[in-house]
Amino acid sequence: MLEYIDESLEGFLRAMVPLSAADVDVSFEAPDRTWSAKLNRPTINLFLWDIKRTTEHARTGIEEYEKDGVRMRRLALPRVELRYLVSAWTSEHSDERALVGGLLQTLLGHAAIPEEYVAQPLRGLSPLLVQLTRSGDANLDVFKALEGQLKPALDILIITDVDTGLGRPTATGVSEIGIGVTDTESGASTSARRVAGEVRVAGAAGCAVLSPRGSAVVDGTGRFLVRAQTGDTLTIELDPPRTVVVPEHGGVVIT
Repeated sequence: MLEYIDESLEGFLRAMVPLSAADVDVSFEAPDRTWSAKLNRPTINLFLWDIKRTTEHARTGIEEYEKDGVRMRRLALPRVELRYLVSAWTSEHSDERALVGGLLQTLLGHAAIPEEYVAQPLRGLSPLLVQLTRSGDANLDVFKALEGQLKPALDILIITDVDTGLGRPTATGVSEIGIGVTDTESGASTSARRVAGEVRVAGAAGCAVLSPRGSAVVDGTGRFLVRAQTGDTLTIELDPPRTVVVPEHGGVVIT
């Protein structure tokens, strides 16, 4: 997943600072003397130097989600903090100042990386939070990587979910409710059935659902529950009205 975080961060900064691919390189390597000696173009270095599980933004409980059309359930995903040291490397001092200033303005102006810059595999997770930390919080060992090369640098924090892949499919939703009653003396029996339905049509909430055996109203999620038997015709009072025949088993879906 780390490569997707890197991709998202680079895409965000290139678009918002902006950093032209024709003029500025972006690197995620440790900014030591061996690395800096190879530079021949202005370069932004994004050095990931710390990963830890977050406590301030942690979540608990069970959550449901959908994957490939299947409803799934899992423990709330763990969240981690990723810290990057961001520095600009140029041959001209004024260019360095301009790049650092642009980075600073962009990072202070956003609480999260906008979704359009987030790598596709991460889009089903919580937003990628981004914030500028206090410089005094940085570990001194990080600056040793610079090997005496003093540079103004931004210490940024990215907070993200980690998909552990431990979700499990949930049980199939209830599509009908049936009740049977038998007379113990005569053996005669009767049954009542309530059929669940889902209306996937815009503006369906509040519309009446008519059955030969009763009526119901579509709720705010597009669902209803109405008395009916196999072969009954249900009418949903949309504009124009829609009809559906109750199957032998299960509920109905109106599209």
